[in-house]
Amino acid sequence: MSQIAVHDLYKSYASVEVLRGIELQVAAGSVLALLGPSGCGKTTLLRLIAGFEHVERGRIAFGEQVVASAARFVPPERRSIGYVPQEGTLFPHLTVEGNIRYGLPRRGDHRQRVQEVLSLTGLQGLGARYPHELSGGQQQRVALARALAPGPSLVLLDEPFNALDLDLRRSICEEVVGVLRATGTTAILVTHDPGEAFAVSDQLAVMQAGQIMQCARPEAVYWQPADAAVARLTGSAIFVQGRCHAQTVDCPLGRLPLHDAAVVPDGSATVMLRPEQLRWNTAGQGVAARVVQRSFRGDHTMVGLSVGGLRLGLRMSSLHAPVQGDHGHVAVDGACMAYAGVQAAQAQCVAEVAE
Repeated sequence: MSQIAVHDLYKSYASVEVLRGIELQVAAGSVLALLGPSGCGKTTLLRLIAGFEHVERGRIAFGEQVVASAARFVPPERRSIGYVPQEGTLFPHLTVEGNIRYGLPRRGDHRQRVQEVLSLTGLQGLGARYPHELSGGQQQRVALARALAPGPSLVLLDEPFNALDLDLRRSICEEVVGVLRATGTTAILVTHDPGEAFAVSDQLAVMQAGQIMQCARPEAVYWQPADAAVARLTGSAIFVQGRCHAQTVDCPLGRLPLHDAAVVPDGSATVMLRPEQLRWNTAGQGVAARVVQRSFRGDHTMVGLSVGGLRLGLRMSSLHAPVQGDHGHVAVDGACMAYAGVQAAQAQCVAEVAE
C-alpha cells in the first residue's frame, strides 16, 4: 500500500454535518496523528477509513484502490486494517493469547504467530493471564498485539490510552508507536493531547469543526500554525497586536522577525509567540518590564510582568525568579507568526521562561 488518500470527504448524521471536505494524505510506513477537541470529527474520520461507516461524499483510496466512495464500499475485513479502540475493549473471558488469536483466521495453527506478537509487544510470559490480571499499560499492549497479529497494512488507534494517567499514557504511546515503526506499519493515531501527538507523529493533522485546519510536520505545526485556532489547539500561545512591515512586525515586545510561513499584508495584525520564546534578563536585552506579581509554586514560580500596556505571566525557575517590584527586560528568541484580521487575546498570557 503506497499511501492512504482521502479526498473531499463529507459525512453527516441526520442534519448534523460532522465532516466537511476532508483532504488527507498518509505516506506508507509513516505515523499520522489526528489532533483536535472532542466532537471535531476525529473518530468519525477514523471509522470511515476503517469501513465502519459509509461515505456520504468524496472518496478514500488505499494506494491505487478506492475503498470507499458514494458508489463503492469495500468492507472492513477486506481493507487489511488493525483497529485499536478506546480503552482496548479486550474480551474479559479470554486469556491474553485467546484475545490475540481472536483476530486470526479460525483454521490453522497460529501458536507461532501469537508468540511472535507477544514478543514484539513485550508481553512474553503473560499469554495465560486474563485482562483483569494485567495493568492498564499491559492491556493496551494486548490490544495492539491483537491488531498486529493478522499483519495489517494500516493500524488505526482511536485514543486508546485515555484511561491511563498522563505520564503513563505518553510512555505507553511511545512504546506502541515504536512497535509500529519496527514493523513498518502505517498508522493513524487519534488524540486530543498535543504532547502525545508531537512525540510520536511524522505528520500532524489538526482538526476543528469537521475540517483539517493544517497538516504538516509536528515542528511546523507548533512553530508556524496556520491560524490562531491551530496555535491554541497545539499549546500555550501569546497573542499581541502589532503592525507588519515586510518580514518584521512591531509589537509591545519589540520589532520581531516573522517566519517565512507568515504571509500577511503590511498593516495591523495579531502576533503569535510560544511562551518559551520569552526570556527575562537584567542585561538590558529586549523591552523594559517590571514584576508586579510573584507566586511561588515549588519547582517553579509564576511571575506577573507589566510590559508597557501588556500584562504577561511567566513561569520561571524558582531558583532565579525575580521578586515583586524588580525591573528588568524581556527578550524574544526566534521568529513569530502573524495573522491578519484576528483580535489579540491579551488576558492572562502565560510563558515558559528559561534563564
